[in-house]
Amino acid sequence: MGRPSAKRYDVVVIGAGIGGLVCSAFLSRKGKKVLLVEQHSQPGGYCTTFKRKGFIFDAAVHHIGGCGRYSIVGRCLKELGLGMEFCRLDPMDSLIFPDFSIDIPAEIEDYIVLLGKRYPSEKEHIERFFKDFVKLYWAIINEASGSPTLNNYKNMTYKEMLDSFFEDEELKSTLAGQWGYLGTPPGEVSSIGMCQMLINYLRDGAYYPRGGTQNFANGLAKNFTESGGETLLSTMAEEILMDGRKVMGVKLEGGGEALADVVVSNVDARQTFSRLVKEEFDHTYSERLRGMKESPSYFLLYLGLDPGIDLKGFRRGFYHGPANQWKYVSAPTKVDSSLAPGGRQILNVVATVEESYEEVGDWKALKDRLTQENINYLDRLIPAPGGLRKHIEVVEAATPRTLERYTLNSRGAAYGWAVTPEQTGSGRLDHCTPLDNLFLAGHWTNPGPGVCAVVSSGWRVANLILNR
Repeated sequence: MGRPSAKRYDVVVIGAGIGGLVCSAFLSRKGKKVLLVEQHSQPGGYCTTFKRKGFIFDAAVHHIGGCGRYSIVGRCLKELGLGMEFCRLDPMDSLIFPDFSIDIPAEIEDYIVLLGKRYPSEKEHIERFFKDFVKLYWAIINEASGSPTLNNYKNMTYKEMLDSFFEDEELKSTLAGQWGYLGTPPGEVSSIGMCQMLINYLRDGAYYPRGGTQNFANGLAKNFTESGGETLLSTMAEEILMDGRKVMGVKLEGGGEALADVVVSNVDARQTFSRLVKEEFDHTYSERLRGMKESPSYFLLYLGLDPGIDLKGFRRGFYHGPANQWKYVSAPTKVDSSLAPGGRQILNVVATVEESYEEVGDWKALKDRLTQENINYLDRLIPAPGGLRKHIEVVEAATPRTLERYTLNSRGAAYGWAVTPEQTGSGRLDHCTPLDNLFLAGHWTNPGPGVCAVVSSGWRVANLILNR
C-alpha cells in the first residue's frame, strides 16, 4: 500500500491494465501530472506473468495483434517512442476440429488464397466477404456511423453475417474458429466485434513480446514513469470523491486522498459505479448497467515440462470439441526459449468452463477436477515417453475466481461485457459518463476487448482529456 507524493494531480487513473497504462503514458507525455493507482503488485491486468521454479508463465494474454508499424499497437508504441521486441507468429493460429484442421497464415492475402483453393466453389464469396470485412473494419476504426457497410452489419451476429455469404458449413466453421478470443459463440457474438478482433490479427499478424507478456506492460509502465508519471501499486482505490455530479479525486486504501480535476476508471465498470461511486447519480444509467451481461470466464492451466518432452509436431491454436466447447493450447517456449530454463518447455491451456460462476460451490474441487481433465487431454494430444505426466515439473491453474481475485473483473470476466450486437458499438459504454470529468477506459468500454482494443481505448480517452 502506497501513499501519493502530492495532494493534487491533473488526472488520477484507476487500474494499471493496458488501457490505463496507455492512457496514463499519453497524458504524462503531454505534460499532465498523473497518478496511476493499481491494487495488484504489478501492472498489466490480464497482461502479466508469474514465475515458478525458473519458468515464466503468461497469466492470461498469450499473444497480441496489431503490433506492426501501421496498426494500433505499433502506432501507439511509435508515438510513445517505445521500442519493444516481438516475435511474429506464423502461422498466426491453427484450428483443429474433429474432422479437419487448418493453419492460418500470418498475412491476410495468403489466407484468402488458401481458403479459395480449399473451397473453390466459394472462392468469389470468400473474396467478397474479406472485401466487406476490411471495409467494415475501417468504418469501425474511423467511427463512421453513416457507413452503409457498418449499418448493414451492426445488428448482425457473426453467424448471420457468415450465412449471408456462404453455404459451406466447414468454411463457416473455419472463419468462426477463433471466436474463443471474444468468448461468445458465433450465433451470439457481434459481427462487428469479430471483425475488429480478426482483422487486427489478419492484417498484421499475431505477436509475442519477447520475455513474456509482462514485458509489454512493464515497458508501458516504465515509459509512463520516465515521462514524470507516478504509480502506486498494491493500493486499492476505495472511493471516487464527488462534489455533486463532478469528480474531485480518489480516496485510497488507508485513508489517503489524491485530488484531481479528472478521474479515469480503467477497472470493471459495474464496480466503478457500485463500489467506487457512493452517491446516486443517474437512474437511467444505473438501470442500463444492471441490464448488461458480462463476458464468460475461463479455466487456465500452466505446465512446466522437463527437457525430455518433444513438442516439434505440436500446433498452437484452438482445439474444438462438441457444443461450442474448445481448448486453446499454446507452447510459448517454442517461440521464446528464454521463458524456461535448460531446454525445458511450457504448455498453456485456456478452456471453457461449463458451470456458471453462481453454480460453483467448491472452487478448489473445480480447480482440481479441471486440472486433471486438462492434463489427461494433453496426455492424449502430445505423445511423450512414459506419458506427459512423467515430464511435468510445475503445475499451476486458475479458475474464474482466481481471475476475479487478481484483477477484480466481476466473475472473472475475460472480456468485460459480452460481445453481443446489443453490447457493441453504441451499445457498449461510452468513454464519457454522466458524471463530469469521469471517463472510462479498458475492455468494459469501446471499442471492446483484447489488447489491441484496450490500447485504442486508453489512447482515445487520453485524447478526449487533452482536447477538452
